[in-house]
Amino acid sequence: MLAVVKKPRIEIRAKHIPAPLVRFLKDTYKPENVAVCKNEDSIPFEESDWFKNLDSTPGEMIVANRDLRNWSQVTLAEKLGIQVQNLCAMENGRRAVSRKMAVKLGEIFGTDPAAFFDFSK
Repeated sequence: MLAVVKKPRIEIRAKHIPAPLVRFLKDTYKPENVAVCKNEDSIPFEESDWFKNLDSTPGEMIVANRDLRNWSQVTLAEKLGIQVQNLCAMENGRRAVSRKMAVKLGEIFGTDPAAFFDFSK
């Protein structure tokens, strides 16, 4: 099974997730921010309807993808070939994610680059 909370980023993977734990997550973080699926129902996290409907900023998407891989900012900055300060600014919304950077992030994370680009700007 897999249980995921959007904010703060929490992911629990186990053969069985007790119902009291799921109730606690939903009570604490709001039901719409908690997704639970059984292994036989599993699809890639990024392809789930729940994930697609999240209203997250590009910076939040960078943090979520980085956290899924247990990478530090230093590790990701090195992979991107940028300074940690620039990555920190993108994650915190102080610096826009360019299309070129969104493509790089998509390649590194193996995800759709659109997740890292704010089309409203």
